[in-house]
Amino acid sequence: MPSVDKALRALLTLAGAGPAGMSLNELAAALSINKSSLHVTLSALKFRGFISQHNETGFYGLGSSIHTLHQSYINNLDIIGILRPAVRQLSVTLNEVCHVSILDDKEILYLERIESRKPIQAGTSVGMRIPAANTAMGRIMLAHRYSGFSEFNAQFGEGYSRPCANAPESTEGVWRRVCEARQAGYGLDMEENVPGVVAISIAVLDHTGPVAAVSVATLANEITREGLLAYEPALRETLASVVPSPYWLSQPKVDT
Repeated sequence: MPSVDKALRALLTLAGAGPAGMSLNELAAALSINKSSLHVTLSALKFRGFISQHNETGFYGLGSSIHTLHQSYINNLDIIGILRPAVRQLSVTLNEVCHVSILDDKEILYLERIESRKPIQAGTSVGMRIPAANTAMGRIMLAHRYSGFSEFNAQFGEGYSRPCANAPESTEGVWRRVCEARQAGYGLDMEENVPGVVAISIAVLDHTGPVAAVSVATLANEITREGLLAYEPALRETLASVVPSPYWLSQPKVDT
């Protein structure tokens, strides 16, 4: 165990050192470990590719096996499968329809739909594709895909049409909704995609952008805007309990 702990401490310290790396003397001092003993540990880590050594300076840094390990972990994560049980329980708790979707170009693709116990509910289905711009799930994912209006407008500006009367009249209006979603940490659809249906959504993110989104949808005549917003803590708490690292949830933007 001491040798394993020594290796892990060395990796964590080198990660903190960044691309510049550290000399053997610096690393030994930082870890309060004998240089000879540390050198044996570093040699084993270097052999497996977890650290590298600069040819000219002799400094140590993290190796390519760190990235390979991380990528292998990511490739084997089934984030939709991880979300599914929690979203099912959320639907039961709230007695509302819940969805899981991904962003595919300018559309959202429904991957999961959990029905409520209500006799009348949103008419969505797994495999359905709809334009992302005026949906709660689409807006929160678009908020983390596009950083500026020019890029967004280049993708959505041509051929934009309002799906219903409550939807924004132009892509400038849609972009304002997307920016509001980024600021709030959640997306809203107040009868802007389908008349009579409202929804709130939170995105699951990684370093590349939006991975998926989860929404709670209900009929507009059964809930107020404040009531819909009251679902956000339960939605966030449910997802936070199952979303693994290196994923995270969309968060409210804090002004500094």
